[in-house]
Amino acid sequence: MRLAIIGAGMAGLSAAQRLRALCPESAIVIFEQEQRVGGRVSTTTQHGARFDDGAQYIKAPNAALEALLRAESVDAPPLDIGLPVWTFDAQGTIMPGDAAQNAAPKWTYRAGLARLAQILARELDVRCGVRIGRIARANGSYLLFDEHATIVGAADAVLLTPPAPQSAAIIAASALPPQPQQTLLAELGRVGYRPCLSLTFGLPPLLRARPWYALVNTDRRHPISWLAYEHLKPGRAEGQHLLLAQMAAQWSREHWQAADDEIAAQALALIAALLQEAVPTPRWTALRRWPYALPERGADANRLNQTLPGIFFAGDYTAGQGRVHLAIEQGWRIAEQIAAFAPAGG
Repeated sequence: MRLAIIGAGMAGLSAAQRLRALCPESAIVIFEQEQRVGGRVSTTTQHGARFDDGAQYIKAPNAALEALLRAESVDAPPLDIGLPVWTFDAQGTIMPGDAAQNAAPKWTYRAGLARLAQILARELDVRCGVRIGRIARANGSYLLFDEHATIVGAADAVLLTPPAPQSAAIIAASALPPQPQQTLLAELGRVGYRPCLSLTFGLPPLLRARPWYALVNTDRRHPISWLAYEHLKPGRAEGQHLLLAQMAAQWSREHWQAADDEIAAQALALIAALLQEAVPTPRWTALRRWPYALPERGADANRLNQTLPGIFFAGDYTAGQGRVHLAIEQGWRIAEQIAAFAPAGG
């Protein structure tokens, strides 16, 4: 069977890896519009620092996930951050976090979270810098066209893993049977996302020591959603402190079009107020805009994956939450469905 996967995020990569194990004879090609793999598992290196400006760490709540982390990364083993996440509310009141959740490891890598995506991708046929614009059914196969209307691949089955609006744009532009196409578009249209402005500040090493690694807002009523001492992760920075702030959805929407320096100045003032500490003047600032940071509403994965033979969907919006381990598990599940389809597909 020939399988084309659109998107080299964690769901797409884990699906490809699992399908290789289930159907070794399969020919799998992954098309990724960016020049890197991992999706929102993103690590940036600049100014002598390394920081995760998307997902913050990986949970492994079951043996299969922990085995994946350890087996796939023997050359660069995962490390537990080892410090708790505390909480804060709309008034900025900081409190100890949930003891049970903090007892579980928060896995990361010295090279950043993107290291796991790179490990998963290293034996796969991943073609970066290719944006799929549409697909079409022809002579028993699905043809994939890039944004320039050039055919870049043919497959018996296609797995779409981008965020729901991007997957919907591909389906809407595709030559597919009208009724199933409308069913897919209606289901994908149910999904909503929270945007996020993610800021990282490189500071002189003057921040006060804290009993936590990060803070998370629990009532979704503060302008800041997440604030982390990123330099406490192993291998992230020497001679400087890193503050990483991910802003709440409403604040991000309201400031999305603002200039970078304006966003940074306002965010830094909010951080100082939350920490009740004079934050040193940053040596540098990095800003990342995530328009599809976390799903607010999910889609019915069964409906999506049973509407049109050979067309499959996976991602955070089919898992219901934006968590790395859930995306991996979703990739595993969809791979099993694709493997069951394989005899009919090829």
